Amino acid sequence: MIDRTVCVDRPKFKLSLLSIGHFFNDLYAAFLPTFVPTLISRLGITMAQAGLLNSVVGIIHIFLQPLLGYVSDRTARSYLVMIGPILTCLGATFLPSSPTYGMALFLVGLWGVGSATFHPQGHGGVGHVVPQEKLTVSLAIFSVAGNIGVTISPLFAVALAKIVGVEKIPYIAIVPVLILAIAIYRYMPVLSEEAAEFPKNQGGLFHSLFSVLGVIYPVWMVSMARDATSQGIRFFLPIRIVSEGGNISMVGTILFLIMLCSTIAMLISGKLSDRWGKVRVLIFVLIAGPICMIPAAYIGGKTSIILYILGTSLLNSSMPITAAVAQEQVPHSRGMASSIVMGLSWGVANLLTGPLGKLGDVFGITSTMLVVAALPLLALPMVFMKSFRSAE
Repeated sequence: MIDRTVCVDRPKFKLSLLSIGHFFNDLYAAFLPTFVPTLISRLGITMAQAGLLNSVVGIIHIFLQPLLGYVSDRTARSYLVMIGPILTCLGATFLPSSPTYGMALFLVGLWGVGSATFHPQGHGGVGHVVPQEKLTVSLAIFSVAGNIGVTISPLFAVALAKIVGVEKIPYIAIVPVLILAIAIYRYMPVLSEEAAEFPKNQGGLFHSLFSVLGVIYPVWMVSMARDATSQGIRFFLPIRIVSEGGNISMVGTILFLIMLCSTIAMLISGKLSDRWGKVRVLIFVLIAGPICMIPAAYIGGKTSIILYILGTSLLNSSMPITAAVAQEQVPHSRGMASSIVMGLSWGVANLLTGPLGKLGDVFGITSTMLVVAALPLLALPMVFMKSFRSAE
């Protein structure tokens, strides 16, 4: 029996706890792009093998997120958002000091399990702790919190490595996520006091997955194309920078700028969506993002970096839009919807990193960056389907 005296009912407080969890989870989950040039050099691996590290995370998200989305729709307890950031932190922070490629694969797997554990209940939980009329803006706040974590992650990772060394990073990094887990257990043991908000009779896992996917598959395809480009740029751009003479500090700074601008763009897109409509804003970013990044694949120097920052930021600004559209379409399966458009899509995007890395080994990094930049254009027709029309 849960002691209700410790259940804080204020929606803003619960949203804050979920958002802080998102911040720490994504802060550590974004370590890999910063350290991938170091891993390639130290372990003597190819771009394809480096891409496989991201692919392992993608496979885990593909299979685990729908299962955990199904679980999160059937429990009010907050265990998933407590445990997820802890596992993510352990896997991601031990990764830079991995002595072998096999150990690196295990650690990215641990990180992947942690991230897949947190996100379905984290995203879906927002819809349970805030009023319906504040869902889009609340999801924007939740998404921005994660983006802030990703934004400062490269600078934070580089600073930790320089101050304490890569071997000691995990022992420093674990402290805040343990404190957060205790706070959630103490003040938010359940997401909602209303049991009716967590229906029990929605069929089995596959019935739930395919029934939700049958409604929101256009949103999922748009999310998948966007995430494939965003993850691809953040993964391969550091390799290109180092190949052109840059160092890890330069990599960290550029990744920081990409996510800082993405965070600002999310706030702007939220405002513009209220004024112009979600679909209009989404169409604009799916076209404008590739327009910026396709020429960047062929040119070098500061101009190329600026175009990559601008294009990636535009695409990332659509994350709250697709999350809100998905939850609005299936309000009784928020966890499953979130696992599909924020987890399954992200997992497939990461899975593609391996084949794209192989493309880079064979044809060069320029070809890989060009393919990555063009992917959102393939998903553009999906925006004109029913799931998006009803969002207007």
